[in-house]
Amino acid sequence: MSSYSSTGARRSRTLTIGGGLGLLGALSGLLWGAMVLVQGEGLIRPAVQEYPQSEGHDLASRGLLTVDDLTGIAMPSFTSRAAIWLVIGLVTLVSAAMVLAAHNWARVVLTVFAVFGIGLGLRDLIDLNPALLNAFDVIAVLSLLAVLVVQWLPGANRAVRARKNAVLARKAAAYAV
Repeated sequence: MSSYSSTGARRSRTLTIGGGLGLLGALSGLLWGAMVLVQGEGLIRPAVQEYPQSEGHDLASRGLLTVDDLTGIAMPSFTSRAAIWLVIGLVTLVSAAMVLAAHNWARVVLTVFAVFGIGLGLRDLIDLNPALLNAFDVIAVLSLLAVLVVQWLPGANRAVRARKNAVLARKAAAYAV
């Protein structure tokens, strides 16, 4: 793997910001997934305890559903979303690191997974989640929205083109010898 700076091209501030925002969104998603998988029911129980007070007055007052029942119902959904966040976070982490190295393919991959992350984050924000998970969702959504714009600005395009030209020139020089 050739690093961006080894091509002799100047590092782009735009790509650095885009890669940094991608890393922030990726870490937020990874933390969301890890927190749910590690803490499990202990993390979501407080949000589940608030649910009957905010949504299910009739069910709670009649004793039809307990907090344990609701936690058992909610846990598979949280576990599934945690696994999805871990996949999105891992791919976004790798592609954001490659964006920092000015690889064009990484911008495409980061764009696709940023859209997935934004969709999942917005879906999570309309759900009844613990405040910590909502904070991770807000960070992920905002940083991934910003990276969608920043990584395709003209400065980033120039940097990717400069890296590509430097790599091609280096390969041409190697074959000429």
